[in-house]
Amino acid sequence: MLNTIFVIATIATLTLAAQVEPSPPLLQGKGNIIRDCDTRTDQVAIALELGKEPLAAAIKVAKQGTSDSHGFRAFWKTDANIGPVTKMLQDVYSLRPARGMQPNPVRAQLPEFVCVKPDTFWRYDIGLDPYIKCQQTGFFSLWLRFHKYIFICESYFNMTMSPIGPPAKYCVPVIENKFSGRADRLGDYQKYLLIHELVHFYLGRPSLGWSTNPKETYRINQCVNMDPKNSLKNPMHYQYFVASMSLP
Repeated sequence: MLNTIFVIATIATLTLAAQVEPSPPLLQGKGNIIRDCDTRTDQVAIALELGKEPLAAAIKVAKQGTSDSHGFRAFWKTDANIGPVTKMLQDVYSLRPARGMQPNPVRAQLPEFVCVKPDTFWRYDIGLDPYIKCQQTGFFSLWLRFHKYIFICESYFNMTMSPIGPPAKYCVPVIENKFSGRADRLGDYQKYLLIHELVHFYLGRPSLGWSTNPKETYRINQCVNMDPKNSLKNPMHYQYFVASMSLP
């Protein structure tokens, strides 16, 4: 299923004498670059591959707009959002190179997935220590604004790769026009979390996050209540929508 792993040699310019050059990236499958994951490289690559099927289904459904039965109306409210939602899903599916990302914003670059280690901050030219963020409750992965790197925390590997069991098991009940039960766990799987971070990557500057105004919204009912304009910038909308493709 997966292609042979190719080691690509890279030459990095050191900005600090004490800085360590990042290890050569691993190119696997259809262009997804995975760094520093060692024996877990295949696990990350498989999660990306498993995300392809629900993404393809989501692209098809999104083109139906508010007439679909998987939540487009709930998340994006209007058919005016069909175009940008479909394009975002297509970018994530194809892993399109994007401009405006460090360390070379002029050049179109692929997203790169980095497994976080205690020395990650010193190995990459970034302004925030992802290892410290990963120690905080609730962080499984993160994208740092304007960088091509998507950082994968140790806690990510404690999540289930993909939903297991009959699809009806994951149906989210609706009571008094609100999702209830384990609604917020609908997309909490490795393959959907990488899709979430890729949406951050492709949104770039407009992406909502923990430091934006408004802030990124995570709860599914809060997502449903968000206005149509900001819903296009909130990665959880796309994560929930793609995850809903596994429901009957």
